[in-house]
Amino acid sequence: MRLGSDMNHRTNHLPILMYHAIWSSADGSIPQTSSIEHAVEARDFGDQLDAIVYGGYNTITLDDLERPFSVDKPLLITFDDGHESDLTIAAPQLARRDLQAIFFVIWSYLGQPGYLTRDQVVELRRQGFEIGSHGLNHTRLTQVSPAEASNEVLESKRRLEDLLQEPIAGLALPFGHYNDAVLHAAWAAGYRRVMTSDFKVANREHRIMPRMGPMAYHTLKDFKWMLEATPAAAIRHRKIEALGERLRRFVNLGEALLMRAQNSASTKN
Repeated sequence: MRLGSDMNHRTNHLPILMYHAIWSSADGSIPQTSSIEHAVEARDFGDQLDAIVYGGYNTITLDDLERPFSVDKPLLITFDDGHESDLTIAAPQLARRDLQAIFFVIWSYLGQPGYLTRDQVVELRRQGFEIGSHGLNHTRLTQVSPAEASNEVLESKRRLEDLLQEPIAGLALPFGHYNDAVLHAAWAAGYRRVMTSDFKVANREHRIMPRMGPMAYHTLKDFKWMLEATPAAAIRHRKIEALGERLRRFVNLGEALLMRAQNSASTKN
C-alpha cells in the first residue's frame, strides 16, 4: 500500500490529521478532559511529527487552500476541542519543527479546567497557528433544530472573530456529525471549509474535508500509513478499525460485567 514519494504532489490527495489532547507521562496522568483513546502521549506525538518532517511533508493552512500552490506532499494537522495541551505541549513541539497546525476550539469550553483560556487562544494565534471553530457548545448538530444548529456555528464564529479580529475560515463538526441542514448552516455562516471525522483522505479542492485521527493505540507504523494511504485504502482501513472498536467495547463490557458479578458474589459472602 505504499505510494510514490510525490503522490500527493501529483494529485489533489490531502491527508488531514485530527488530534485531540496530548499528554506527558512525565507530568502526570491523562487529562480528565480527554478519553484514554484520544489522548496521544507526548513522546509518541514527537515521533509522529519527526516522521512528518523526515517524510518530506509540508504542512499548510486553510488559507493556502484558497489559492493555487504546488508544494510537494501537502499535509494539514488539526486539533479539536481546545485542550490546554494545545498550547503547553503541542504548540512547542510543532514550532520546534517549523510545522503549521489548526486548532479548532469550543467557545463555551474556553476557561474551563483543562481547556484553553481566551488569552491562550490569542497566544496560539500570535505564535502563527490558525484558529477554527468547533462549535459554540459542542452540540451534536444533527440532533437539534436547523435554527439551533445555525446559531451554534454562526455564534461561535462571530465570537472567535471578535476575539482575534480576523475571519474564521474553518469549522470542525462536533462529533463529526452532519447532514444537509448542518452544511447549509456552515456555508451560510461564511465558513470556507468544514472538517469531518470521516476516516478518509481529503481532496484539497473540496470544501467538505474528512480527517484521519491518530489514537493512543496507534503505532508509528500505523501513523506513517495514514500519511501515505490512498483514498480507497483509507476506506478499507476504517472498516477494519470499526470492527476493532466494536470488539474492544465488547471486551470492556465483558470485563465490567465480570467485575460486577465478582463484587456481587463477595458482598453476598
